[in-house]
Amino acid sequence: MDIADLLTAFTVKFGDQPAQVFRAPGRVNLLGEHVDYNGGPVLPAAIDRAVYMAASANTSGIIQLFARDLGEEISISLERLEEKQDLVGNPLPGWALYPAGVAWALKQAGMGTDGLQAVYSSDVPIGAGLSSSAAVEMVFAVAWQAFGGWSVDRMRLAHLCQRAENEYVGVASGLMDQFASAHGVEGHALYFDTRSLGWHAVPLPPGTVLAIADSGVRRSLTGSAYNERRAACEEAVAILSQDLPQIQSLRDVSLADFDRFRHHLPSTVDMRAEHVVSEIERVKSAVNA
Repeated sequence: MDIADLLTAFTVKFGDQPAQVFRAPGRVNLLGEHVDYNGGPVLPAAIDRAVYMAASANTSGIIQLFARDLGEEISISLERLEEKQDLVGNPLPGWALYPAGVAWALKQAGMGTDGLQAVYSSDVPIGAGLSSSAAVEMVFAVAWQAFGGWSVDRMRLAHLCQRAENEYVGVASGLMDQFASAHGVEGHALYFDTRSLGWHAVPLPPGTVLAIADSGVRRSLTGSAYNERRAACEEAVAILSQDLPQIQSLRDVSLADFDRFRHHLPSTVDMRAEHVVSEIERVKSAVNA
């Protein structure tokens, strides 16, 4: 990403005023797919693709955004975030829900949130499963933290961004994406226990390269079967808890117990639950290796 080019775009759009540059990376998940919302461990790694933003604060209470990659811009009032509309009353487009949602979540948490002017761009492929949306959320959260003068740890920022995605955008995502964007360590994967929130960096073997192939098939959490998969896992827990009353999520179900009682599950629920239970075991094996 050419930072000078980004700053030039900011000047063209908003005039000659000082701007700060912020960055938040995307992530790839090595193991632990669809286990974060089941309380399981995941093994993501931050990548060298990121969202970059040039921004300055204002006291007008207005968020002025230019999404450079889309060639679209919008202005949003901080006082009317609940309406999910721009200044002239049009519904917010999908891309604008993410920064607006972060502003909403920060305000709900009592964090000072100024108006701002921002130009942002990303080299994280959109819809490639690399958490471009979480990177957008995180870059705005970091910017508002810098402009607001308040300080919280990165895990708290990740939670606030997750709340924006869950409650404002309407995607029932787990915490992994925002966590990985906030906590990446060079040369390491991140073992993250999504139940306890404990984590540690796992060194990758020397010389390891993570090669990510973009299939070109686009995906969107808001338009995918993500919420359906989450509901299927919750249904599995409800059914299995009749024989395993101590369980709270699929994280608590061993492979042996799953094999004993899976015959109670409808076929689709069984398939999705089996993936989660066995995937948790794979994460543990990979870290040990």
